[in-house]
Amino acid sequence: MRKYLPELVAVLLFFFFITISRAQTNFSHEVGANIGIASFQTDMGNKSEFASQNQASMAFGISYYLKFFGSQYNWRSGTSFFSEHFKMKAEFSYINNSNVGFEGTTTSDEIRKKLEAQKAQIKLYNFGLNLEYYFLKLEDYSSFYKSSGSINPFVTIGVHYSYSQPDMLVNDVSLKGQEEPYTELIDKWQEGAIFLEAENIFSASAGAGVRFGLDKVDFSLEARYQYYFSDVVEGLSAPDDPVNNNNDTMVFLNAGIIYVFGKN
Repeated sequence: MRKYLPELVAVLLFFFFITISRAQTNFSHEVGANIGIASFQTDMGNKSEFASQNQASMAFGISYYLKFFGSQYNWRSGTSFFSEHFKMKAEFSYINNSNVGFEGTTTSDEIRKKLEAQKAQIKLYNFGLNLEYYFLKLEDYSSFYKSSGSINPFVTIGVHYSYSQPDMLVNDVSLKGQEEPYTELIDKWQEGAIFLEAENIFSASAGAGVRFGLDKVDFSLEARYQYYFSDVVEGLSAPDDPVNNNNDTMVFLNAGIIYVFGKN
């Protein structure tokens, strides 16, 4: 799937911007901002140890929503199942965690000291395109009716492009510009395992959430699982080590405020 993901993203983006260019009367719009906690599952810990591989960080984002009926929507215009239940969401988010450390168990004091001195930095600029399915009809929960106090749960799937700028530090000194072997690290990280160049990374996501209708805006809560088609989000990769050979993933819990154009 990784081979075809860039082409899939390009097709979805083309469809999205063509749709926006026609969105004068047939569509309606929302914009939002969100903040949340992103928990990465990386090679800084063994995959069998939940605490050691989960590194939490704050994340911030902005979003644009496209609804498939216009601001002059009424029952006479007719709808389809798609327009009644689906929204498209384009988003940008920024994540910066400068203190990703090892939190698992070790077999010796020497290894523990080396792991404690090692810190990874994760910096991601993420662009995503998501399709959201709402369980309740959107015209019953929409900007064009009194929706204060309404609740509408949803599920979402998406594709994402991320620009990653990882770094690795030992005793607060970056390894960028240094040559292998990195003798300050444990054996498996000393050669051929550190990747600190900027990376273009694609990923896929799935999640669920709920929208709450307020007087002037909507409030949202969402939980998302994001799978990266890369194992170097944090700059580490050990494909021959069975405890560190999985691609990186992220769980993102966030809350957002959405302004709905035309809300009563």
